[in-house]
Amino acid sequence: MESKPPPYNPNMPQSTMSPPPPYQPMPPPPSYHPGPNPPPIGFIPTANTSIYTQNSTYGAIPVVVQPVRATDVIVVGGCPACRVGVLSEEFTLPGLCCAFWFFPIGVLCCLAMKERRCTNCGAIFT
Repeated sequence: MESKPPPYNPNMPQSTMSPPPPYQPMPPPPSYHPGPNPPPIGFIPTANTSIYTQNSTYGAIPVVVQPVRATDVIVVGGCPACRVGVLSEEFTLPGLCCAFWFFPIGVLCCLAMKERRCTNCGAIFT
């Protein structure tokens, strides 16, 4: 049942594999041809500005650039009435009473009855 491994013979013939071929350098990349000149620094597109790009296989693709007005700043959580203040959330007295008297379900009622108040104009939003 026990078989012995074959004996080591240093005179065994070498393999017939040849060395790998020498390194062949890659050809240089194709020359770069830049497209049309970019718009000048400070270019502000108007409402009807259209930029057309040319792709050699697909044809002209229209790209419409929408202007961005610098005066419009959107503040997340900002007051919709005065657009200056920030809305802070406060719990109402009835909501706190519901949370106290009807404990497990009352907490959900308390969270649903929060009101938002503007820090600038004092407007209340429910």
